[in-house]
Amino acid sequence: MISVEPAAAAATRREPPPRSGLGRDAVYGALALGVERTVALGIALYLPRHLGLDDYGRYAFLLSYLGFFQIWPDASLEAVLVTRVARAASGEALTLAGRGALVRLGVSLAGAALGIAVLGVVAGDRATVVGAMVASVGFAATAATPYRVLLRARLSMARYVGLLAAQSAVALGCLGVVIARRSGLVPVLGAVSAGPVAGVVIGRMLVGPGARPRRDARLARALVADAWPLAATSLALVGAQQALQVLLLRLHGTAAMGLLGGAQKLVEAIGLLPQALMLSVLPALSLAAASGGAATAARDASRALVVVLVPVAAAVAIWAGPVLRAVLGPAFEPAAPVLRALAPAAVLGASGAVLANLLLSVGLQRTLLRTTAVAAIFIGVLGAVLVPRLGAVGVAVSWATGMVVGQGILLLPRATRVHVVPVLAGLAGPLALGAGAVTVVVALGAPFVAGAAVLGIAYPVALVATGTVTRADLVRWLG
Repeated sequence: MISVEPAAAAATRREPPPRSGLGRDAVYGALALGVERTVALGIALYLPRHLGLDDYGRYAFLLSYLGFFQIWPDASLEAVLVTRVARAASGEALTLAGRGALVRLGVSLAGAALGIAVLGVVAGDRATVVGAMVASVGFAATAATPYRVLLRARLSMARYVGLLAAQSAVALGCLGVVIARRSGLVPVLGAVSAGPVAGVVIGRMLVGPGARPRRDARLARALVADAWPLAATSLALVGAQQALQVLLLRLHGTAAMGLLGGAQKLVEAIGLLPQALMLSVLPALSLAAASGGAATAARDASRALVVVLVPVAAAVAIWAGPVLRAVLGPAFEPAAPVLRALAPAAVLGASGAVLANLLLSVGLQRTLLRTTAVAAIFIGVLGAVLVPRLGAVGVAVSWATGMVVGQGILLLPRATRVHVVPVLAGLAGPLALGAGAVTVVVALGAPFVAGAAVLGIAYPVALVATGTVTRADLVRWLG
């Protein structure tokens, strides 16, 4: 774990120094994300057999559509609240989490009301609108609970996993009853929403009393002011990506879109590790920021991620065809050039996630929004040039290049440069050795077994032998 000198107030209370969020915290984060994703995937794969094509189409559409209106409370407001609660004293943390949950609930309900109103005008389908109302209950319950934020902020990741596992079990149990009774779309959405609703009660049992949702207008204004740049950042990136997908679909058809989607899913699977680590790294960065050590903590987290992800991303790029054939089937093997172009995005996404959380922890999310907007425009312009000629490969190249440009732009403003330079400088060694390993495998035309040995054995040995990764690093990462 990272040892960072605590602030004076923390020293007075004799609290332990901030932790890095690595080691056991990262394992619990991976378990938590695994529980959520596995349950959601299992439900999504089974429901077509129960609902039928029409109702399943409504189900998939509603979750995606309503999720768009929940970006603000679920992603940005939660992240901002975690940073504040992580730096607060124990009693103050409970008060802050409770009042912040009320703010998130208000924003969630407002987003749901807007989404349902638009849906009522556009869809003209009563069953879909009623389903949207029921599904919104689950989103509102997720926003209203202060306990997920509290457990993350305190780095109580074992109890965080327990909370997610318990509410997932409730959702699966209710869904089983609904399926046994052969009920339709609305009861299914009610069963799925029952999990987050039960999570409010379960979280209260795990955390205890004190996190009461009370109105605090000043806190509400502060949270909204801090959170809107993060929401806008997410929307800017999503907008740029969606625009290129629409362009690809219009110019090259559904087959090209399918190849892009298959390659993208594999890269997203690799990206689950950074997402899991961020569950514990964000509160750790917030603690470290109070004593000026956020950049050091972020540097350590990003180096650990890159060391792990470089061999995986390299293997996916080198043996893209066989990987696609083995995972998705022979029909997706022509997506190999797309996957090779997207593979670097797995590593870039990891460093980008750490940098985004670092800038949030030090209060520079507005600067992050400006740089992201420039990167999104760059992605759109480059894609408009490449997609007509290269198809799905052009989309992949635009995304990966846009990530490089976005992180490079962070070096220009002085406010962000002082935080970003140590993080990116720490990646130079692992990336250089990784590039060398890939060059050796490709130049020798090594078969899979020999190439895997170079990436999985020779690369880690080179990291240690050159001092790029030290014994102290391993102790912190594996602690």
